[in-house]
Amino acid sequence: MNYLKEDTIAALSTAVGKSAIAVIRMSGNNSFDILNKVFKTSSSKDKQIKYGFIVDGNERKDEVLCSFFYAPNTYTGENLVEISVHGNPVIINEILTLLYKAGARPAEPGEFTYRSFLNGKKDLTQAEAVCNLITSKTSTSVKAALNNVKGTFSIKIKSIKKSIINLLAFMEVNLDHPEEDIIFLSRQEKLARVKTCIKDIESLLKSYKVSKVLQNGIKVALIGKPNVGKSSLLNTILGKNRAIVTDIAGTTTDTIDETIDCYGVPLTVIDTAGIRTHTENSIELLGQEKTKETIFSADVLVWIFDNSLPIGEDDLQIASMLNKEKLTIPIIATLNKSDLPQKLNIDNNPLFSNLVTTKIKTSTKEETGIFTLLEKLTKVVGINDEIQNTNLMINSRHYTLLSNALEALQKTKLELSKKDADELACFQAQLAQNALNEILGVEVKEDILDTIFSTFCIGK
Repeated sequence: MNYLKEDTIAALSTAVGKSAIAVIRMSGNNSFDILNKVFKTSSSKDKQIKYGFIVDGNERKDEVLCSFFYAPNTYTGENLVEISVHGNPVIINEILTLLYKAGARPAEPGEFTYRSFLNGKKDLTQAEAVCNLITSKTSTSVKAALNNVKGTFSIKIKSIKKSIINLLAFMEVNLDHPEEDIIFLSRQEKLARVKTCIKDIESLLKSYKVSKVLQNGIKVALIGKPNVGKSSLLNTILGKNRAIVTDIAGTTTDTIDETIDCYGVPLTVIDTAGIRTHTENSIELLGQEKTKETIFSADVLVWIFDNSLPIGEDDLQIASMLNKEKLTIPIIATLNKSDLPQKLNIDNNPLFSNLVTTKIKTSTKEETGIFTLLEKLTKVVGINDEIQNTNLMINSRHYTLLSNALEALQKTKLELSKKDADELACFQAQLAQNALNEILGVEVKEDILDTIFSTFCIGK
């Protein structure tokens, strides 16, 4: 990242597009001087929020409110200004252009938060959580991300790190002064401390599965032969008519997807084209190929059957395809149209029973079984009971480094169980400390920082 501390940066911090109000943010030691070149106000100097006009010479560009924040007690740790302007893209671009001409430069993605990290306002886990907070799709993921922003995850990492540092101090003094009258920890006490650190890291690692779901969500593909009620089920789940529903087979010729909050999980439900053995419609054939692609990228399949009809040739074709591909993802058999007399029986057919993880009945006409289906969707991926208790957001970078720390501590424990192996134990404990330092952003490489902050939006 092209970060120069003497630079003053400016960017739109609110969403791009028309709105009642937009906020332009500017940060840097020269923020106030640059703003004063284009801002005319009659408000008294001691006011933190000042009313006035952005001007280009004698021409007024917009009526604004400017909020002044003084270093070091700001988001970035630098002098910072937030300009509340009218949310017209033309006005916004004109004001940004004036600020750039006056001495600011365009902010790079995530640069405001990058400066916050470099100026010691946030550690790296807190900075990363800002991005998660913005992109979170459910209230549960918002809560977890906000806890990281507040430093809950950092506190846990720092606590483990402190325990390792204390342990290292005892081990190193034992190595450096073996004959002196100094209080040492016994080997059993050292092992006990290492085991506590291992347990704490293992507890954090367990949070990764749920965190991954909170960040990426679950992709659920609705599959089945034509006219079994896939589009009707999508509409019922969403509570709106998103997909066209008719009695004509092959109406859906492309995938349709929507994301909902399902018990705290971002659930992307994908309606697919029905699969059948005989069709001469080239568009429908393309839709069926798209269906197959969607199946292979999904996390869960909801295989929908018409409960009022016996097993048909198209059902057998789908079963044959799924068996051939040897999918390992959960498959929920949904017996739709359960308000009609049942004629379907898949229980005694191994072609189906070997594939199906669980089975439920639904009726989109009477809207029954829908909540049961949604509960099953979170349960089959193993996070139903854990999701509501999630209070941390562990990303893949954290997971890798925590795994490295865990491996080093397990080797520390192994060395401590041997005789005269304290030097090797110290080396492994130091590796564990280094991994935790990298999580917090201590001595982290610049290219890693660039990669992390490049995922942020401009203005944050």
